Amino acid sequence: MRKVFWKCLAVVPLLGLTLWWICSDAQDARGVSAAPLAAGAAGAGAGQGGHGSLGIGAEPGIDVNLYADSPSVGDPSWRRAPLWDDGKAEFCAYEVSWAHYGHAYKGRALLVLVKEPWNPALDVKADHPGRDSFEVLKLNHVRDVATGIYTYHQVASVFWRRDSGALQKVAASSSEACGVSYAEMTRGKLQTHSYFDGEGDRGQRWPAGAWPEDGLPAALRTFVSGLLPGSLDVFPSLLAARYEDLRPRTYTLERRKVPAAAAAAATPGGAASPSGQAAASPSEAGDPGEEAVELRLSSGKSKLAYTFEARPPHRLLHFERDDGTTYRLAKCERLVYWQMHDPGAEAWLPPALR
Repeated sequence: MRKVFWKCLAVVPLLGLTLWWICSDAQDARGVSAAPLAAGAAGAGAGQGGHGSLGIGAEPGIDVNLYADSPSVGDPSWRRAPLWDDGKAEFCAYEVSWAHYGHAYKGRALLVLVKEPWNPALDVKADHPGRDSFEVLKLNHVRDVATGIYTYHQVASVFWRRDSGALQKVAASSSEACGVSYAEMTRGKLQTHSYFDGEGDRGQRWPAGAWPEDGLPAALRTFVSGLLPGSLDVFPSLLAARYEDLRPRTYTLERRKVPAAAAAAATPGGAASPSGQAAASPSEAGDPGEEAVELRLSSGKSKLAYTFEARPPHRLLHFERDDGTTYRLAKCERLVYWQMHDPGAEAWLPPALR
């Protein structure tokens, strides 16, 4: 009996070590515990942080409250509005003039903004939301532009927590006849992959508090009203697929009111519509009797100007950058667009954008 006792006693430490290893491995496999969710939920609207309403919120060890909404800056109420619970997406089509190769090319962009459940363990949409799941707003920024005999197909997906506005994920790709480039940021780490010399497989930390440029058509809606922050750190577009200098730039932010009719009528390049058609109708591109709000970002010679409807949810009417690239809203509705894939559904798009 004494031998059995000592053998059992010797096994106890090994059993404890085994249980610790199993629990530790399970936590690593999940990637994100329930703790970030609890912290984020508690911090939503808590008034902490210096850059308004975006930040990193997915990785353990990063304070998700650091960049949570501040009641003294902007107005994030558009993000929490019941509008996003209707089972549809905001689906907006734009006429684009894209500055590239020393020319202005005509194309189209789609901005698709929709609510989705989020699986924090896998950093993907949750088909079966669990206790750790939370809601995100996803912006798909899709751009297609023909250049000569080949076409650029570009897309960026940006995901924010709906409650706190914390940035969860950014993914982008660009493909054309020369090759494919793609990038992804999850849990605070950005990985880029390019076929350009000197821009191949690389990894870097996402700068704390940096706003992704590809997500500004949605994220800047927070500043259509309320106090403006003193500055914004903006991470350069991944949609453009040039990764040679991926460092955030600090922009000052200005706001002014403009007539919605003027914003809706503005066309790429400031000239006639590429299709020769008149500007979008009020039902498609905003009520001309209402005001719009232009948010202008400036950093040296770099200028970005976004014009939003003054009324929530503040759809983007017009965009212009200093290189001459412009977007003009052609049509926008709330749609169950993922069901509009059969032949003939393309009739929803304006003829010039099909």
